[in-house]
Amino acid sequence: MHRYRFALAFLVAALASAAAAAAPQVAPQVRVAVSSDAITLLPVQLAQTLGYYREEGLDVSLTEIRSLTKTLDALQDGSTDVALGTTAPIQMAAEGRSIQGFLVIYSRINTILVVSPAAAADIHRIADLKGHRVGVSNLGSGSQLFLNYLLGTQGLQGADVSAVAIGVGPPALDAIEQGQVDAAIVVGGAINVLLRSHPGLTVLVDTRTAEGSRQIFGSASYPGSLLIAEESWLKANPDTARRFVRAVKHGMRWMATHSAEEIRASMREEQRMPDVEADLQTIRDFQQMLSPDGAIRQGSPELMYKVLSTSLENVRASRIDFARAYTNEYLSGR
Repeated sequence: MHRYRFALAFLVAALASAAAAAAPQVAPQVRVAVSSDAITLLPVQLAQTLGYYREEGLDVSLTEIRSLTKTLDALQDGSTDVALGTTAPIQMAAEGRSIQGFLVIYSRINTILVVSPAAAADIHRIADLKGHRVGVSNLGSGSQLFLNYLLGTQGLQGADVSAVAIGVGPPALDAIEQGQVDAAIVVGGAINVLLRSHPGLTVLVDTRTAEGSRQIFGSASYPGSLLIAEESWLKANPDTARRFVRAVKHGMRWMATHSAEEIRASMREEQRMPDVEADLQTIRDFQQMLSPDGAIRQGSPELMYKVLSTSLENVRASRIDFARAYTNEYLSGR
């Protein structure tokens, strides 16, 4: 009787084990919030297009969210897992939230400060902006925080200029070309569209190159595109986070080793700019800014804090744990 019961128990266990092995494995899901500027998170999209998430056994969905505020809300309510937010960990730490930056995609910011054609005779350096209208994407946006930092390097304050919201892309270009602003912070693909149309424009600041970044920040490296997540999500899903990082880094390597023409061909039609040459040059610019390993460099969090503290009182008043706000923990692994 005892032998019968033992054999039956063994048979049941074996059948259960076989059934578990035969059952389809459910791929971990990662929901990613992406911006409307395709190139900003292009390696994230390439990882999906080229099947790198699937190779890592992940089910990744990309959803466009147009503002950082909505992105941070989505992270908090759990409707998204990963997003773009370079300085968000510091800003959120000042508000008592634990957001972590865990993968640098670009090592520099794709930004210029340009003088409009109508004001070229009056503005030759940052200090000359005093009393003038300066375009930023939106009031309170990262571009205005960057402008305030630039003004601070010359002993000026944000109140010394009139910041004007001009949006991004075509609206920003129209505002510059039509003299609605005297100077402007320009980001992304609009830079090359503008410079191709007006090759003689005065560029006061250009952080796209290592030298330009060094002149402004004192460092050739300043994270220009960085992935973030709630610290709680990363700690609860360390293996998923590492697999996701491996897939995106694979996308970064593909972008670094293929031509601008091949990269542009991999993008959806609606993600491409009508000006083909400006599009290709923008891709080449971003290729030069790709992080070699995705790591947060020593000193980068402190630099971001320095930029933010120029404008944000709550950041200045907070003691930020940089080691907690930014981590390289998920870069390791196969």
